[in-house]
Order: sequence, then C-alpha cells, then structure tokens
Amino acid sequence: MSYFAQNAGTSSSSKMPSNDVPTDILHFVASLMNREVLFVGLGNPMRSDDYVGVFLIELLEKLKLPPHWNLLKCYRNPENYLGKLLSLKSGIIVFIDSVQGMNEELRIFREEEIKDFSFSTHAFGISTFIKYLKSRKEVNFFLIGIKPENLEVGINLTPEVKRRADLIFKGFEKVCKNTY
Repeated sequence: MSYFAQNAGTSSSSKMPSNDVPTDILHFVASLMNREVLFVGLGNPMRSDDYVGVFLIELLEKLKLPPHWNLLKCYRNPENYLGKLLSLKSGIIVFIDSVQGMNEELRIFREEEIKDFSFSTHAFGISTFIKYLKSRKEVNFFLIGIKPENLEVGINLTPEVKRRADLIFKGFEKVCKNTY
C-alpha cells in the first residue's frame, strides 16, 4: 500500500512556509508515479481564484510527466468531458479545484471525503459526478483542494492562490525530476 493510501486526507498547515513544498503533496505525487492517472483541472476562468485547478493543469503541461499520466482541463462543467474521462485507461482520477470553507491552504481529499460541498461552482457536484463515473468504470478518486481568497468576477488569481498553485507545481516538478 502506498504512503498516500495509508495517510490520505492530510492537509497542509494554514501557516505554510512560503517557499516549502508541503510534504503531503510530495508523498502524494510520489505515490502516483507508477500508476495510470488522470489529473482534471476544474474552475471558472472568469471567477478569479476559482480558476486555480485549470491554471495548475496549464503549469503541469510544461513538465515532462510520466507517459501514463494524462491532463485534462474541464473548466466549470466536467460533465461535458464524460466521454474523454470514460475513454482513458486511468485507474485514478485526481480533481484539482478551489475549495471554499477550508481552514487549510491546501488539502488532499480521499474519495470518501469528497462531498457535494456548498463551495462548488460547478453545474453538478463532484460527488454526483464521481458516482456516475464509478457506475461505468473502475476508478479511484482524489481531490487536491486549494483554498480560494477571491471568487468574485475577475481574470487573475490572487497572489496567495498563485503561490499555492506554484508550490503544488514545484512538488510535481521535484518528484518528476526525481529530486524528491
């Protein structure tokens, strides 16, 4: 059993040092290195920090990732990408999204912790989406939740949320470059 399978549901402190990659991010990414994974960025590009999931996917597109990892930008409506999600071989789907109401700046949610929170800006709640996919495919789910600072209309991430996304990106970069 991987580190993450044993210790999921961990969170990064809300007082996270500004330049340190959280160890739970490093462990999580490392636990996925030899697995078929689809990373799904969610968010609305017109609602400031809500866009962070898609923004992080855009950062990850610049990395040399394992060939068995796939990236998908689903924006506000992941249900529009059901065909793509069902067609990929991935046994693990990791959603990346802003999560309102978190005490932590970053958190990795296990599948059983993902609920239709009141924070969702998507047409269908993530747990409804997961139930549908699980009825058609054997797959496990995780959510990398990033606490937003501003969800008002706007096209820029706040500096705090951009820093959080950069830290997650650095975690992927370290693991993928085998400097973990």
